[in-house]
Amino acid sequence: MTDGGDLRIDRAQSGEAELLGQLNFQLDEDEPHPYRRPLPVLIERMRRWIDTGEYHVLLFRRGQHVAGYAVWRLEDRGVYLRHFFICRDQRGQGVGRAAIRLLCRDVFPKDHPVQLDATIDNKAGVAFWHAIGFRDFGISMELKAGELPR
Repeated sequence: MTDGGDLRIDRAQSGEAELLGQLNFQLDEDEPHPYRRPLPVLIERMRRWIDTGEYHVLLFRRGQHVAGYAVWRLEDRGVYLRHFFICRDQRGQGVGRAAIRLLCRDVFPKDHPVQLDATIDNKAGVAFWHAIGFRDFGISMELKAGELPR
């Protein structure tokens, strides 16, 4: 799809849903995500996103090695980057920065802002986004199901 030297972005295929589900599971571990889903649910969701086009699902590759993935779609407010994950063995080598640059240069519409959500406890993720130029935009809050306001 797009090539940035040794980093390439490919559109994911339905047959890669299991791999993507496993990477999504690792993303949930890293955040840490408060509503972790079982691996089979993540795999099926990836397959649905790929097959229906509900989201664009992309794989980052260095040679034949998978380096990470991204899931995004265009919404009214701009590009919504739902997932962005760099494999643990690829971190600290500039792969994340290179991947987001390729996405912004070659994939995302140029006339829309890029927005994402990061869990507040994902200190490394928040630091990464700040380091490459993203700014805090808002705070999402929730009241757990079944809880009453105080």
